[in-house]
Amino acid sequence: MLKQSVKDKLEQLKLKGFLRTAETSLDQMLTRGTSFEEFLDFCLEAELNDRTNRRIERLFSIAKFRYPTARLEHIDYASEREIKKADIARYANCEWISDCRGLIISGATGVGKSWLACALGAEACHRSYSAMYFNAISLFDEISSAITLGEIKDFKKKVCSAKLLIIDDFGLGGFTQSLAPSFLEIIDKQSQNGGLLITSQVPKRLWFEQFQDPTIADAVMDRILHRSYELEISGRSYREKIYAQ
Repeated sequence: MLKQSVKDKLEQLKLKGFLRTAETSLDQMLTRGTSFEEFLDFCLEAELNDRTNRRIERLFSIAKFRYPTARLEHIDYASEREIKKADIARYANCEWISDCRGLIISGATGVGKSWLACALGAEACHRSYSAMYFNAISLFDEISSAITLGEIKDFKKKVCSAKLLIIDDFGLGGFTQSLAPSFLEIIDKQSQNGGLLITSQVPKRLWFEQFQDPTIADAVMDRILHRSYELEISGRSYREKIYAQ
């Protein structure tokens, strides 16, 4: 059993994983004749794992995914959905995020675009990338509120601090001309900072109609489209299965 003074020092050093493992394993490992070096290595490994898990928990808390339990290993690869495992593997490695590229997931309503976006975001968090999820209309509402309150600079900084920015259901409205410059700046900064994942059921040719100013429309679309991969989902509505989880 660990001495109280040792426990106190481990707590002060915030070595929670180390302390928990030492308390539960010390007697057993001593009985087995484990060397001090092996015991120390075992506890340090536990501490590293604990810190990794806590970091992932923090990243999930910040991301606020719509579907926090979505995981790539649970993807339905039914033939009618036309999702290829090779494509998912390509995006799962998150190199496109490191390369500051985008991913556009398109398809009809209910086919699982949002779920897949959250699953990819979850994979990014597990690989230590920060992520932030927004429904497009909610994002526009927050931009509008930040402008009104004089907090738009801080809001843009917060949004673009994420290595992966997810904008879900882009093209469904909620956009006004007064928001265009701030939205352009967010997209521009994100194109330099990390990855951008957009889902939409609206054909890309209609995205320009979101903007009254064609110059801003061209600038936004240039940053979104020219460095983005595309993934289309087909098939029946997937929403019922998602809500059953």
